[in-house]
Amino acid sequence: MQQVANGHYVGMDQRQSPRTDVYARIPVTLPDGRIATVTLVNISADGLLLRTDARIDEGEIISISLPVIGKRQARTVWSLGGRSGLNFLETISAADYPPLLRALGAKVAA
Repeated sequence: MQQVANGHYVGMDQRQSPRTDVYARIPVTLPDGRIATVTLVNISADGLLLRTDARIDEGEIISISLPVIGKRQARTVWSLGGRSGLNFLETISAADYPPLLRALGAKVAA
């Protein structure tokens, strides 16, 4: 379990891959089956950060609909103040990642 002080993560960053900042509204399926639209803040091949008014608890798995690659499942690592960090259960392949970023509106080097 992560430690939080004054609303900020405290401890070693556990990311496996660098994140790319994006701003995209995407649909997700919550653990209870409800569909919600969330704001994707950043993404990597291993995970993402999203903002939502829906409650998502640590350890829960949600299904995320992404352009190019379709639905992916991700486990919530932390959730605080409407923001949640998630790890994909299956890493996005190196071949799919640049087209996904372009579809999300991020600038990708050729």
